[in-house]
Amino acid sequence: MAILAIDVSKNYLSFFSDFIGSGTVENSPQGIVELFNKAFASSSDFSLVLESTGVFSFNVANFFFQNNVPVFWVKTDNIKLYRKILNRPKTDKIDAELIFSIASKFPESLVPFVNNSYIISELRNLTRLYLKFNEDIARLKLRLYSYVSLYFPKLDFKLNKTFECLLKDYTIEEIANMPIEELFEYIAKISRHNVSSQVLAEKLQTLAKDALRLSVNPSNTLRISIVSTIDLIQHYEKQIELVKKEISKLLKVISNTLTTVKGIGEITAAGIIAEIGDINRFEKASALASYAGLVWTINQSGNYKSENNQLTKKGNKYLRTYLVMAANGVKTYDPVYKEYYRKKYAEATTHKHMRALILTARKLVNLVYYLLKNNVPYVPMK
Repeated sequence: MAILAIDVSKNYLSFFSDFIGSGTVENSPQGIVELFNKAFASSSDFSLVLESTGVFSFNVANFFFQNNVPVFWVKTDNIKLYRKILNRPKTDKIDAELIFSIASKFPESLVPFVNNSYIISELRNLTRLYLKFNEDIARLKLRLYSYVSLYFPKLDFKLNKTFECLLKDYTIEEIANMPIEELFEYIAKISRHNVSSQVLAEKLQTLAKDALRLSVNPSNTLRISIVSTIDLIQHYEKQIELVKKEISKLLKVISNTLTTVKGIGEITAAGIIAEIGDINRFEKASALASYAGLVWTINQSGNYKSENNQLTKKGNKYLRTYLVMAANGVKTYDPVYKEYYRKKYAEATTHKHMRALILTARKLVNLVYYLLKNNVPYVPMK
């Protein structure tokens, strides 16, 4: 199949091909139609390949796509690798000929263009479901800890495989009365020797005996509640893994560079993209921040300004959640955001972590807006 490669800029479309040569047309409706007619007059069997440059490339890609031409993106974050393999100097700009070479020699690396509207809708459903499942699990865990504290007083319970299996397989009476060697072997097998089995076995049996003395006729309903809640948590965790896999599949067919920011994973990036939709709806980053509800009420009188100002309750709560999640990750890895978080943490006198994290999320909105608007990979400051 013939290839038409385009280097897109704000005003021009520079093209290179193996069937109509090379040249330049205006990046306008007239220029796009002119290029399409020129290509279609020479071949009805060709594919269009271009680098994704956000709003500037969408119109040409979508026009060819709507006219039944296969359209593909070159992965922007792999350009450096392509340059090296093709012996192109690092200083060379990305041009139509380079895009053509990449498409010809590495066709498996190209990303098919799709109209994003239905994918965004699917992503929104899945990323909101992901948050709902996690909220449900958090509530179940709190409930489980309260059940365990009543059923097995003084137990330093941790939600891991060892304790989950132990509480599901044995009652307090059985733990208190079973031979210590048998309890030791069980813990060693379940934990795969990742804990001090002998010490834990002795401690558990002592606590179990104390619990029996505290409650002569322990209610079986508490143990049923514990086992049922553990089963529910495990079920939710399996469902979350399925949702994450589907989110990952959908995200791969959308051209985005949010995941080039260390600390923003696939799920977080998908949640941000799904809730924003078309970034061109927002004129500037402050409008996006307002949409997310990352703005504050004013509580000021004379020279006094309250530090306890609250976030407005307006805005997209899902987007706000994912931006805060992103900020929490980015501040761990990126020096600029780490320093900003520390500065805001030090300035706050109350709710230090949350205030600093929310302010970091607001700062991150500027970066998110820039990356989505221009579809360029993130280059950390050194």
